[in-house]
Amino acid sequence: MNDLVHIPFRGREVLAVEDHGKPFIVLKPALEHIGLDYKSQHEKLRRKSWACMVLRTMQLPGDSQRREHATVDVRTFLMLLATIDENRVSPEAKNVLVAYQNEIADVIEKYFTQGYAFNPRKRAAAIGPMTVTFDDAMALYFQDHGIDYATGFFTQGLRLAGYLRQGGCVPRKKKRKFFFFNGTSWEIRSWALPLLLGEFEEVLRTFQPYPWAQPRLDDGLAERVLPMKRGES
Repeated sequence: MNDLVHIPFRGREVLAVEDHGKPFIVLKPALEHIGLDYKSQHEKLRRKSWACMVLRTMQLPGDSQRREHATVDVRTFLMLLATIDENRVSPEAKNVLVAYQNEIADVIEKYFTQGYAFNPRKRAAAIGPMTVTFDDAMALYFQDHGIDYATGFFTQGLRLAGYLRQGGCVPRKKKRKFFFFNGTSWEIRSWALPLLLGEFEEVLRTFQPYPWAQPRLDDGLAERVLPMKRGES
């Protein structure tokens, strides 16, 4: 199915299509809504091994004919947005960028599972929550920053930031909205990825004055230097 779907978002519409029960965002109008340059972001995605991008022929609103347009799944779109520093865009673009990072996955998931155009009993099972593994998060970080941190280093950073409990990858009770349990392990909800990567980088910046402690984050030594946030358990 390639019927164009119009999803209301922030006073405009996100254009999407469904492909075997999975939503794909039409890339150009979404990026233009945020205020990002389509050509440069499209070229960036073409170089990423994790990107799932499909060219489709369709007629967009306001166009007089059918043209070929790039579409991406929601996970790819969010991972692309995670590579964009909100402090390096205009104030107008920053507000929309942050809204997309925090809300778009939930908006699309709810539309495709609960929207009037689809049967929620069928779509809920087909689409499911949109998540990223901890390993995927570090692979993304490496591709965009050139620094290869071990996954354990990332999870320990999230413990220090107050998102995970001590031992394993179990979120603290008040932070579970950022994660999803797949039946065997916890994963990161796609919309929360930019936030958690930002928290991880904040932990790294905090430890810059302590080079003797930073390489040993994974053995618990750093906890005696940086206290947990708000003392959650």
